[in-house]
This record gives sequence, structure tokens and C-alpha cells, in this order.
Amino acid sequence: MAAPAHLSDAAKAVWAEITQAHADPAVIEGPDLEAFCVQVARMRDAQARIDAEGLVVADAKGQPIPHPAIALEKQAHAEVRAWGDRFRP
Repeated sequence: MAAPAHLSDAAKAVWAEITQAHADPAVIEGPDLEAFCVQVARMRDAQARIDAEGLVVADAKGQPIPHPAIALEKQAHAEVRAWGDRFRP
């Protein structure tokens, strides 16, 4: 089954990775898988931003601060870990 059309391209790619790894993807498809794919895509996006821009960035006043994507990555990673076992082949 194809990924839902409303998912981002990144989340659709995660959907494809997961469903292709399962012998019977019908047993895992649905809203929970959609949510999981979104979280994996967000985690990967945050990781890519941090890798490209560094762990420390400048705030509006030019002062160094931890990259805001660190918090997003941490939150998405917690969601992925909480749901991950459900979608492993």
C-alpha cells in the first residue's frame, strides 16, 4: 500500500522503508504508522540541520546558543524510541 498522500516526501520515504521491510505491511499500516513516519522524518531533518549548521548557532543578538533543532531532535527521538519496536520487522 502506498503512503498517504498528505505525508511529506521525507515521511513517505520512511513509510516505504518500513513497509518494504515487513512481510505483511497491512498489519502495521494506519494512523500510528503515519505518526511514526512523521517523527522519523522530523528527527532526520533536525539531525541534518544540526550537522550542516553546527551544535551552536547565533541568536538574534549574535550570541551563541545551542541549536534549536537539538530540542526538536530530542523530542522526535523519544517518540521514535517509544514506538519503534512496533514497526520493526
